[in-house]
Amino acid sequence: MSTPKNQSLGRALTLLEQVASAPRGTGIKVLAMRAGLSVATAHRLLSTLESLGMVMREGSAGYCIGMTIRDLAAHTGTDELIRMAATPHLKSLVKLFGQTVHVGVLDEELMVTYVAKETPKRGFQVMTRLNAQLEAYCSGLGKVLLAAEPAERQRSYLADSPFVALTPNTLTDPDSISAELDRVRAQGYALDNCEILETLRCVAVPIHGPAGRVVAALSMSGDRETMTDAFIAGAQPVLSEHAARISRKLFPQLAGAPTAADTDEADDDQPRAARRQADQDDRPGAGAG
Repeated sequence: MSTPKNQSLGRALTLLEQVASAPRGTGIKVLAMRAGLSVATAHRLLSTLESLGMVMREGSAGYCIGMTIRDLAAHTGTDELIRMAATPHLKSLVKLFGQTVHVGVLDEELMVTYVAKETPKRGFQVMTRLNAQLEAYCSGLGKVLLAAEPAERQRSYLADSPFVALTPNTLTDPDSISAELDRVRAQGYALDNCEILETLRCVAVPIHGPAGRVVAALSMSGDRETMTDAFIAGAQPVLSEHAARISRKLFPQLAGAPTAADTDEADDDQPRAARRQADQDDRPGAGAG
């Protein structure tokens, strides 16, 4: 039997979320309406939150996030939260497919940073490390993240050419890269088709946050002999399902409370059409995703 929810706590957190997202100086009537509360209930909850330092009154009517919330948030970075939410799913994917999996985020300079990684004990080894960076235009992770950026930011990025060809397959023409990003948005996943290394292929999918915002990307990388079109066709839906579970772990409000599958390592009963044989020889690769 599920644990009953504390309605007062839920209302307070919903109201807190509205304070955080509303323009500064938004009054209590608007906050109450957006939170689905009466003005009296909102006033009572805001008074309690203010006494705890979680909100601060601005002027005569407005509220903003208080120092208590900012201090709490400072103890754990976003990348660390993404890593913690993703790791059980990365382990499950390695177990299912025998390939290296990464989670990456985009920084202000539009470079991809690896924030999580799991790798098989045997087989093709991808020589990447946590917190290392790679270019976005030629990587699966980067294409997914770039495709979700606002159009103006994409145009600015593409105008900052030239783009270096790392292999004969690397897209370097801005128009070609733009068309590739359009394709990624339409199909919901991206490929690195031997664009970083001639021996390496990768498929990547988005991890979504509220309002459809892409907060990170999840990828699977392996040697091109293994990562065939058929393999990718089998792996991509499973990758997308795990990305959705990571999203629900990070943002439970997207689809109710996390399920056991969102929290724990997934059962080993998912589609295995693309599973990699585990007894292949070790072969190194670098710069995946």
